[in-house]
Amino acid sequence: MPRYSYMKGDSPLHLMDPTWKFLWNFLVVLAVIVNFDILYAALWYVYIFVLIIVVARIPFKSYARAVSFFVGIALFIFLWVVMYYPEGSQVIFEWGPIRTTMEGVLHGVSLVFRVMVIVSLSVLFGMTTDPGRMVESMIQVGRVPYRIGYTAYASLRFIPIYENEAQVITNAHLIRGVGEAGKSFRSKLKLYWSLLVPLLVSGIRRAQVAAIAMDSRAFGAYPRRTIMREIKVSRATKAFVLLHLAIAAAAFYYYIILGHGIQFLG
Repeated sequence: MPRYSYMKGDSPLHLMDPTWKFLWNFLVVLAVIVNFDILYAALWYVYIFVLIIVVARIPFKSYARAVSFFVGIALFIFLWVVMYYPEGSQVIFEWGPIRTTMEGVLHGVSLVFRVMVIVSLSVLFGMTTDPGRMVESMIQVGRVPYRIGYTAYASLRFIPIYENEAQVITNAHLIRGVGEAGKSFRSKLKLYWSLLVPLLVSGIRRAQVAAIAMDSRAFGAYPRRTIMREIKVSRATKAFVLLHLAIAAAAFYYYIILGHGIQFLG
């Protein structure tokens, strides 16, 4: 199964309206980025992790597989910040242009937590949101024109298809002795380069087929479309999002307006 695809379920986060869920994601990101304190960012990550594993009931293996690539990016950011942090007086290690300080380490750890919160929110949204229901919510709740809604739906639907297709092309290359199965950076770079042209050609063909199908059904000929499934937002969803709106507003006021945010941990 593709690592970012929707997983069916009946958890509160699965049943939550997609438009309001997207607004909730935005509010959490806003609340996380206003301060660099480690404990603050770590608490947010623990909170999102509990929502993913306990509330949404997403298997830990699926979550770990989805965030594995971004963990590497977060660690790279951590190492870069640790080696080249401009501030700090508690020097741990110094060699040439590389100067590691305790403040840099703390700042790097804080950035890792912040990155993982944003990534985890994206994974949570993708795995608990049915693309079709999301489009219906965008059109009915978000008042988005249905042409844009269908475009978003098509984009989301093609992501797992391309992931499967990339795996099929990779296996075909390996069978014919064209690709490489090594784990080195050079092998992976060569493998990704061999996938570029086939996936590009496939994307162009799929776009042409989708355009012909839309034209043959007179898609976009009328300003409005009939609704088969009416989307209703529950009071619990509204209360959940409004609670996080209050938290984000309080965090923004305290850390930004009042100036208590920690820009540099020095």
